[in-house]
Amino acid sequence: MVLFLLAAFAAPVAFADEVADAQQPAAQEAANNSSFVRYRADYEVRADATSVEIDEYEILIKTKAGVDDWSQVRLSYSEKMEALEVLSAYTLTPDGRRHDVPADKIYNQESYSSASAAMYADRKVKVIVFPNLSPGTRLVYSFRKTQNIPYFPGYFSLWETFSRLTEYADARVTLTAPADLPMHVFVRDVQGGDRPAVKDGIARWTWTFSNPTPMKVQHWSAAAWEFSPTIMASTYADYSAMGRAYQLKAGEAAKVTAAVQARADEITRGIADRRAQAAAIYEWVAKNIRYVAVYLGNGGLEPNSAGSILANRYGDCKDHTVVLEALLAAKGIASTPVLIGAGGGPTLPAVAVLGRFNHAITYVPEFDLYLDSTSPYARFGQLPGNDLGAPVVHTADGKIARTPPNNPSVNALRATVSFAFSGNGDVTGRTTLDNGASSEIGLRANFAQLTAQNRSRIEESIIASSGFNGSGRLDVLGDPHDLGRPFGYAYAFTARDYVDFGSVGGMVLPDMPGADSMRDIYASASSETNLTPFYCTESLREETYELAFPADVPIIAIPKSERYRNAAGEYDVEWKREGQVVTATHRLHLNAIHGDDKLCQPGDYAAFRELFQQVRRGFRGQIVYGDLKTVQVAGDAK
Repeated sequence: MVLFLLAAFAAPVAFADEVADAQQPAAQEAANNSSFVRYRADYEVRADATSVEIDEYEILIKTKAGVDDWSQVRLSYSEKMEALEVLSAYTLTPDGRRHDVPADKIYNQESYSSASAAMYADRKVKVIVFPNLSPGTRLVYSFRKTQNIPYFPGYFSLWETFSRLTEYADARVTLTAPADLPMHVFVRDVQGGDRPAVKDGIARWTWTFSNPTPMKVQHWSAAAWEFSPTIMASTYADYSAMGRAYQLKAGEAAKVTAAVQARADEITRGIADRRAQAAAIYEWVAKNIRYVAVYLGNGGLEPNSAGSILANRYGDCKDHTVVLEALLAAKGIASTPVLIGAGGGPTLPAVAVLGRFNHAITYVPEFDLYLDSTSPYARFGQLPGNDLGAPVVHTADGKIARTPPNNPSVNALRATVSFAFSGNGDVTGRTTLDNGASSEIGLRANFAQLTAQNRSRIEESIIASSGFNGSGRLDVLGDPHDLGRPFGYAYAFTARDYVDFGSVGGMVLPDMPGADSMRDIYASASSETNLTPFYCTESLREETYELAFPADVPIIAIPKSERYRNAAGEYDVEWKREGQVVTATHRLHLNAIHGDDKLCQPGDYAAFRELFQQVRRGFRGQIVYGDLKTVQVAGDAK
């Protein structure tokens, strides 16, 4: 997405200042905002995979930002499948006094769900609001979570990650289970291995960890579990078993009923081509089944029936896959629900943990297409950026696969701007964009909010953010709601007194009104080093600047073209002059250094940093203009 457009459409937001308390002497500056003095997580698993988890935490608050972080604790659970009980909650102030949390400050809320947790829309949240918090206070709470019904038959999982960015003084995790219950365990960088101690038919694992000196926050970082000490356990041997378990209920829900058949026939009336039928059904679901994060059903990961979804005209991501599968099946087109970790990177944990998946989409094997009908602005065959390059599980057959990569075939963004200067230094121009498929989805969502009331504010914001004194006009190219055609926009502008041609001068390329530029990308790699793995995808960005100068303004010099290439990618800047028109094209192609399915490593950071610095240097080039007869030599100056 073009960053300026997101900001222009968004309501004003006040950002909290997370800097450590300014009153604290520099010599005693806290290394972080809080730390875990004591961390306990104890899991007891029964033979049927139901379980009881008891957690206890003691956290030392070090800064005012830490107070904000821990002013309340939110504990998520499924009301229909789990029971959650707060056992204790209190604070210990620096003077040694204990302050218990009053009962009326522990309450239940509906869970607010989002794209980051689309599969778990039925969850509730128990909120603990802590009193008397200040730097130096210790916050203590414990709770019991009972899994009365497993999410899948015979399924239990444990996932504990100790971020290297967090301080832990004393952490311990235990797991007990019947010795004959299959348990697949993965551990990294904690004390205690993957094999249990067995006594009287009970297997017991104990893991401990401490991290007294946490790592500093890194500029670029993958999810903490990718590089931090981690414990994972699962009763399922692999992700295929998880997919097939999901299908047990999802398959029943997607049965074709008379109502489903009638709706499918109505949607595809007059359409003979099978791919066109699939496209029509997909578009109907995307537009007519409203995506909501309120789940009405049996809880957990069991979707509603296709018939009830059609009747209600809304559902969560699981319901979207069900109704799309049923409508396609009514026309003889097979599909499968797909479990996906949207936005979670390209890798899967070593053992089958459900927490890696947060979303469900659809795969149609006949056309080899992934579809996400929860996005009403994605065209048939398009996927939102968070769905791209992700590992997935096809639930119909348990197949492990990967969505199409997030590469220039979908994310290339080409922007072109023309500047026509008048003799008095005024300028008119137009910015046009060729958006990649993934950006187009976001553009549609934003432009769907465009009204006569907010258009002028957005147009003013665009020209002002580009540093021009003038005005501009958005030209909307297409209908954001018409998924049958491409969509985009252009921006025409006029500005006054931008340049003085009365004297010799140098002009760097002006900002591109209506598009975010790569020229400031170096700021994202300002740190000299990066100590953690990070996500990196192949991408392409091109910016073309065309500047037309008045006929009577001499063009003295333009920069030379340059090319730079390293492991991180390639950057080119090409300069041309034809008469009074100067054209500069910047092209930045970034690499997924180790492939689409792997992370970039800390050692790769230096290549990106150097590449981005080359981009910075490339945008420093100046067009030199003016009459040299008007200049005085420095030695002749009086």
